[in-house]
Amino acid sequence: MSLTFNSIKYAVLALALACAGVGCNRSSRHEAPITGKSSDPAVTMTARWQEGKRYIFRVESVNSTQVPRKNTTQLIQTETSVGQDLAFSVTNVATNGSRVLQMEILAVQMETGRDDSITMSYDSGNQVMQVEDTPLVQRLRRFVGLKLLFRLSPDNKVTRIDNVRDLNDRQSGGGNIRGVAASVIGRCFNQQFYREVVEMGMLPKTPVKIGDTWTVERPANAGPSGSPFPSTFTYKFVGWQQRMGTNCARLDFTGEFKPAAPPSPPPQKPGDTNPPPARVVKAPSNKSLEDSEITGRSWYSPEHTLAIETVYQQSITAKSTVGRVRSTTVSKVTETNATDRVEMEIADASTPPPNVPGPASGPQPVASTVTTTTHQSTSIKLIEVELLQP
Repeated sequence: MSLTFNSIKYAVLALALACAGVGCNRSSRHEAPITGKSSDPAVTMTARWQEGKRYIFRVESVNSTQVPRKNTTQLIQTETSVGQDLAFSVTNVATNGSRVLQMEILAVQMETGRDDSITMSYDSGNQVMQVEDTPLVQRLRRFVGLKLLFRLSPDNKVTRIDNVRDLNDRQSGGGNIRGVAASVIGRCFNQQFYREVVEMGMLPKTPVKIGDTWTVERPANAGPSGSPFPSTFTYKFVGWQQRMGTNCARLDFTGEFKPAAPPSPPPQKPGDTNPPPARVVKAPSNKSLEDSEITGRSWYSPEHTLAIETVYQQSITAKSTVGRVRSTTVSKVTETNATDRVEMEIADASTPPPNVPGPASGPQPVASTVTTTTHQSTSIKLIEVELLQP
């Protein structure tokens, strides 16, 4: 299975996903009309992978990031496009309806760019394309052929994932890579991402009528950084619409990231007024999510008993304090007014270490705050259903 992957294709994908996210005029996109009314009977939407079939899904994601150029106010524009062809087939079905679903990565594509130039283009299905054998290409090549087994409950919830060690080995193998491309790989090639594709958690737990809404809370990745944040999604059944030759229930949704609160320090033992010095081995990330927005649509097909297409856009603005890492000793006054000496490894920043009151010994750090804006367009689409030989 060979699929072409280039910048023109991704420009078209980004435009199509942008229209889906903001609700372009339907006549301009030749979109099928939405039918049905709120008085129609309620509909049950259950995800069920059918035995005897092999489903080929195409996943495409375009990630655009703006970060300030070092020592200037000028922005650097980076873009990373990722594609995956995934095959799903049921290998075993129990009497209670639980089943085992095998996923295989058939092909992988990636294109990276900076400002107005393409820096790398790779397509595992194109044997003619000449690509430099960099650590990034080695990493991408290792993903092809990976197989994971998802053990599903009768209601299509993942209870266990087998062969994760192989995924982790391929994730870390092939040389050291850095930058935005490395972060995008971490987000797109991990068990949580595949789990979301398999479970299709956008579907309502109870029958719904046209116009009904429901809310789903789950962890989600915040852009190419791959950092998980609690998120809340609100879905609405807007009506029936023809999609890929079948009548589908269209679900429109919006989402919001809600960063988790920082962990509380460990409690002090009763009567312990002078504990030994503690060492923090990692610099605090000191990141904050300033703004986020997620919009998208899904089409659920009763014929396939699956969501056959989902498109969404997310936009994230985050701030973080960065700098060189060094060790320093600070004074901390406890609740009993006893002074402890705490050695911390902190970022070279303009403010004292977070959550540690009192003056710091030695020179004060120098701050550097970076604002990063990320736009991401993603499409998950069923492109083929094959009947398996008995």
